[in-house]
Amino acid sequence: MKRWIALIFFILLAFFASYFFSNSIKCKPRSITSEKIERIVSLNVAATQILLDLGLKDKIVGVSFSRNNPEAVKGKPQVGRGFGNVNVEKVLSLRPDIVFAYKGDASLLREKGIPVFVVDTCNLEEVIELIKDIGKAVGKEKEAYKIAKRMRDRIDEIKKKLRNVKSYPLVYFESGLPGHTRGPGSLTHDLITLAGGINLAKDEPVAFPILSQEYIIAKNPDIIIVEEYGAKIEEMKKRDGWQNIKAVRNNRIYKAPVYFTNYTPRCIEGLEQFAKWFHPEVFNEN
Repeated sequence: MKRWIALIFFILLAFFASYFFSNSIKCKPRSITSEKIERIVSLNVAATQILLDLGLKDKIVGVSFSRNNPEAVKGKPQVGRGFGNVNVEKVLSLRPDIVFAYKGDASLLREKGIPVFVVDTCNLEEVIELIKDIGKAVGKEKEAYKIAKRMRDRIDEIKKKLRNVKSYPLVYFESGLPGHTRGPGSLTHDLITLAGGINLAKDEPVAFPILSQEYIIAKNPDIIIVEEYGAKIEEMKKRDGWQNIKAVRNNRIYKAPVYFTNYTPRCIEGLEQFAKWFHPEVFNEN
């Protein structure tokens, strides 16, 4: 009996140890050395852009199917959309040394013996860390640290220019569909806050909430930002009840390219533009 109890205890201990270890490393390819990385498949648009920034275009042999992919990889073989829609056989045929993937696709790829680096990023600090982690994985550590340093320098410059600002505009960010926005725990929330704005969704309990039109109207945002694939500005102005929103009355609705809020070094361009939209009195053209 004691032997059976000991055996069960050992099995449970091994299970929990395995679970903790696999989750603590986020599936990153610890056994992979940078010298082996010659063929890369990226199922994550942010990782694709970072790899390009690190000068690895020629090593990328496959990408996800996404309209947001950088132009530089538009001619590369496509292996599905990610999020459970990966063509695993096609990935295998490309003989990758490493695959950059979303968390939901990692298990399926690992089952086939494919080395996986999971991209699981939520905020600005994690974007900077992601760049450094990818640099380490592909033998571009120095280049990655330079990119991270430039990002931090530009963030510090924004903070310096905003240090005497006393008034912060209320900002509604629309990510495609009416009411779809981003709250705490998202990169967009970080960018709005760092740029000297107050995110209308700052008190929402989830990172990607949906707000009612009545709520948006009642909150009366000073500024509205809509992603480029979302509604046209003129259409937004014609929505029922929106004519009295301050952002509409004062013509402070702006279109944002997708890369402004994507998890790549270019999100700093979004931060800088947000700051100019929010505080034109500070960021003038003179």
